[in-house]
Amino acid sequence: MKMVKEMLRSTVISIMMSATIFVIIGMVFDVIGKGSFSMEDYGFTKMVLACVATGLGFGVPSVLYHVEKLPMPLAAVLHLGIGLTIYFFAAFQVGWIPVAAGKVACICSVAGMVALTVIIWLGFMKYYKDLAEKMNQALREKNRA
Repeated sequence: MKMVKEMLRSTVISIMMSATIFVIIGMVFDVIGKGSFSMEDYGFTKMVLACVATGLGFGVPSVLYHVEKLPMPLAAVLHLGIGLTIYFFAAFQVGWIPVAAGKVACICSVAGMVALTVIIWLGFMKYYKDLAEKMNQALREKNRA
């Protein structure tokens, strides 16, 4: 039950982060396009669904970190591999990878997403490492008393 709660928590956080990134990038493109950023054929709805899929793709596999027999590096590779695979599938479906803009634009888009993913992952790892250290320190102090 605890693992299910943690998976749901991670998934909600991932969906919120995905939606936040989507909104920020949408605003950037709107500013770059001088207010002419528009979508047709349910483009916005499709992109929102792609955000949710991306959130699920990164949130659900985070349960791998709770499998004790799975080494941390392998859990990280599987987690990020699954998340990025789902992201890139969704991104191609909704046009987040600018195929029409050429190879350089596609490579920059892919590299940017991989970099952003790694930065977010490192942030979470630092947070959890610091949290574990605080908990260990509190236990040490309690044992001394």
